[in-house]
This record gives sequence, C-alpha cells and structure tokens, in this order.
Amino acid sequence: MPGSLITHIFPGRCLVCGAGDQVHLGLCALCRSQIRAVPEPVCAVCGSPIPFPGICLSCQSGRPPFDRMLSAGIFDGLLKDIIHAFKYHRATAFRKPLAGLAFDMLEHAGISADMITFVPLHWTRMISRGYNQAALIARELSGYMGIDMRYDVIRKIRRTIPQVGLKRSDRIGNLRGVFRSCGVSDKSVLVVDDVITTTQTAREVSRSLKRAGASYVVFVSVGRIIR
Repeated sequence: MPGSLITHIFPGRCLVCGAGDQVHLGLCALCRSQIRAVPEPVCAVCGSPIPFPGICLSCQSGRPPFDRMLSAGIFDGLLKDIIHAFKYHRATAFRKPLAGLAFDMLEHAGISADMITFVPLHWTRMISRGYNQAALIARELSGYMGIDMRYDVIRKIRRTIPQVGLKRSDRIGNLRGVFRSCGVSDKSVLVVDDVITTTQTAREVSRSLKRAGASYVVFVSVGRIIR
C-alpha cells in the first residue's frame, strides 16, 4: 500500500496510546512490542506451538478441514484488551490495527487467496451487537491485501450459545451443521475471525466451505488462546 494512502487512512498517532512515533498501521512500536506472537515453531496446518517444525501429531492422525490456520498473536495482555474493547464496547476504530497485525503476519507467511470472507454471526446476534467484528477486520484486511471481500459465501443458519466454557463434546454438538456456504467452487478462501479458542468454529466453517467446493481454506485470526 502506498505510504501516502496509509497516512490518509491512519492518523499519525497510535490508536491505542496516542503516541506519534514509529506508528505502523495504527499501532506504535511500543504497543506492538506488548503483543506477543504465537511462539514458534508451530504446526504447518493448525498453527499450534509444537516442539519441532512440521505437522503436529493431532493433524497427522486426523487432518482438519482447513488447509492452514494462522494467528497474529496470543490472546492476552494488550491484545486481549484491544479485542474486548473492539468486540464489546463499540471501539470499532481498532479494526484498523487489528487488521494490520493480521496483514503483517500473512504477508510474512506469503499467504494469498482468491477471496476474503469472515465467520458470520446469526442475525439475532448481529442485531443485538450492531456489527460483526470479524467482518470489520476482514474488510480492512481486504483493502491491505488487494483481495476481493465476499459477504455472501457463509451463513450461520441457527443461533448457538458461546463456545467458551463448554466441554469438548458440547462444543462439537453446539456448532455441528450450523454453517452453510456457497459460491466458492474451485476457489481459495481466506476466512477471518477475531480470536481462535478451541478451533471448533474454524473446523465447522471450513467443513462447510469444502462441501461447497472450495479448493483451499486458510483460517486466520488476530488472537489465539494458547493452553
């Protein structure tokens, strides 16, 4: 992205602390230094930390429906505070630095796709919240990467309870068959979410996309919970 355009889109000050020095995609160097990357090496498929480079035992024994999963940082500290403010307190300006973190990671990894989309909310949740945080990040990321943004490829067909706190069997049942996809035949798809907690949402979304004919699915989040 041309420097003049970045300057036009982003103010000269950090959107978190207000500092004006070394600001890149809405965050100053000091704030960026407080966001911890997922420790490497990570699994080449699911992106979880592993002792040695390669593919983790879990993905070797049963490949997930997505082809690759990446996350920009660990969901704690400053990154957790930013995402919470963005998601629950209408601090939607944070979509810019959050998308910037994802962009820097994807650029470093050499990731591209035919289209960018996002994890949808059920319409009832969309009405109560007023916006889909994943969609806002995806829209910004689409502009940074120069890849078409698609709003119509994934639908959530029933409301579910939050995944946090559920047992594994309950998480699987809660999301089974809840997503429907279309318009992705023979396409590579990059799916955006704000946080990956258990990977179950990513699995169900990706399974839906593969059933609709997607050739390759990359699932990307800004934050990830590391246990």
